[in-house]
Amino acid sequence: MAEWLTLSGIRPVLLVLVAVLAWVVTRYAFRNFRLDPRRRSFVTKLVGCLTAVFILIVSNNLIVFFAAWMAISLQLHSLLMFYPERDRAVLAAHKKFILARCSETFLGTAFIIMYLTTGSLQLDTVLQQFGTAPTHLSQHIAALCLVMAALIKCAQLPLHGWLIQVVEAPTPVSALLHAGIINLGGFLLLATVPLWSNSAPAVWLLCLVSAASCCFAALIMATRISIKVRLAWSTSAQMGLMLLEIGLGYYDLALLHLVAHSVYKAHAFLSVSEVAIIKQPQARSLWRIGVVFIAFQGIIAAACWWFLGNPKWLPSALLAMALTTLWMNLHQKLLRIAVSALTVVVYLLLGALAHQIIEPQPPFSNVWLEPAVTLMFNAFAFTYWLVHHTPSHRLSQRWFITLNAGLYLDEWLTRLVLWLWPSHPIHYYQRQGRIQQEKHS
Repeated sequence: MAEWLTLSGIRPVLLVLVAVLAWVVTRYAFRNFRLDPRRRSFVTKLVGCLTAVFILIVSNNLIVFFAAWMAISLQLHSLLMFYPERDRAVLAAHKKFILARCSETFLGTAFIIMYLTTGSLQLDTVLQQFGTAPTHLSQHIAALCLVMAALIKCAQLPLHGWLIQVVEAPTPVSALLHAGIINLGGFLLLATVPLWSNSAPAVWLLCLVSAASCCFAALIMATRISIKVRLAWSTSAQMGLMLLEIGLGYYDLALLHLVAHSVYKAHAFLSVSEVAIIKQPQARSLWRIGVVFIAFQGIIAAACWWFLGNPKWLPSALLAMALTTLWMNLHQKLLRIAVSALTVVVYLLLGALAHQIIEPQPPFSNVWLEPAVTLMFNAFAFTYWLVHHTPSHRLSQRWFITLNAGLYLDEWLTRLVLWLWPSHPIHYYQRQGRIQQEKHS
């Protein structure tokens, strides 16, 4: 039994995180369903899903890991179908069910290759042998399968539609999904770094897809009005950024991102009934914004190169975006300079401290990957400012319509899913729901 379980690496941190989330979500569910006659059934399914998450985190056996991965998906499906009279929830659950089977297929294929290559079912043994062995075709295939499983699990574009429609599910389910289950793709990659980190095709696939998902999901999120829909798009964007951090080798930053995002999203969904005010962006000069952004990015990259020996292109670009936004919202010139300088100094100090504790290394030697992703984020920043600060521009209006429609990606995926596996008509689920209500009344 001891060989099947492990508490190495990031697992203790995630166990504490999941325990806290489980207590909060379960307590909220008890209160939220106090008048529902099926409260016991809902809480039982919720606890079953959380139990599978705990088993997945501590599992050191490939079979146990895969079984827990599948059990989480099946329990989540039953939670999504708790109110079968909600047509959007039914459609989301149907798409999620099919995509989950695809993710399990990729994960199972990777595990089979790992077992056939090493002859062991113990995850730590497999990773140790793969980490010391030279990269070969089977490792590339296993790495690509792991990356695909993580991308599907984290609802990356264009396989994201179910995550947006899941907001029709009960609030505890949304909180559990967005704060916990959606992060399991990142956990999978962090727990199997030696397997995929030396595979150039897998890393390129992970970085490009996650970067594109992060940029487009963030742009689409900013065009939405519904708070829960904005949070759902935000989850897809945040997962893309977290996977990108993993792909570029910033594992410590990705772990911090995972924990912070889980806590924030749990609070956001459980308090979504409160009033939120969305401010209308002001019209500004795009050229002025661009000059400030490029200047900030150049200064930060040069400072990182001088003090840390690495320009850190992507973190520099992200920090430059934040400082540019801050610069536009502050009106006093001295305050702008002071806050910007203080932020850069703190960033350099934290970077130096992290460098002493753990030095993040790129997964494989390729000097073009991070600059390419940084250029993508630069394009994202200018597109965002074009849409939101020059709303009268003709190009801005066209982009706003397209982004508000989600780039029409989910429509194509829905047609494909329903063509491959048509769902039951909605009146079937409504009839089943009425039957269940009659049994419990």
